[in-house]
Amino acid sequence: MVLQVDLSNLAEEAKRYGVKPWAHVLSKQGKSTVTIGDPARNLLIMAESTEGPEAVMRSLEEQGLLVAQGRWVADPFAGEIDVQQQIWVAAVAYEGSDGKPGLWVSGYRGEPSTGDVIRDFYEEMVEECGLEGVSLDDFVKSVDPNVVVLGPSQLSSFADKC
Repeated sequence: MVLQVDLSNLAEEAKRYGVKPWAHVLSKQGKSTVTIGDPARNLLIMAESTEGPEAVMRSLEEQGLLVAQGRWVADPFAGEIDVQQQIWVAAVAYEGSDGKPGLWVSGYRGEPSTGDVIRDFYEEMVEECGLEGVSLDDFVKSVDPNVVVLGPSQLSSFADKC
């Protein structure tokens, strides 16, 4: 859980929630991010400032906080990995043998196209089910696939509902 507060209230909020007074500061691209974390309680208190790191550290020390460089991260992938490297999940619902429904799921680094997903699904089925003589077109016609691709924001939104 992340609580975002004004920099001037950071020490007060840390005290209110019983978090140890260790503040971590990371400055990037003209913005300083300050975090105080309590991993045992899954609590992160965060503040941002356009002031330089020295001014932010001085402000935190004046509030009575102990200061170090770095930051706590609630989601290790948030803002750390280029969108092209984030995890995407693709699923193919299909008509299996004996009229039973089937589901194939795979993960990707970066956004796959529907064609990429169908090709990967086909290649795995050829390998696993011995379909060497079946063309991709014939395969697609016979299994009538329905492809769904979920990106990082959709996965996060889905997880937040659980």
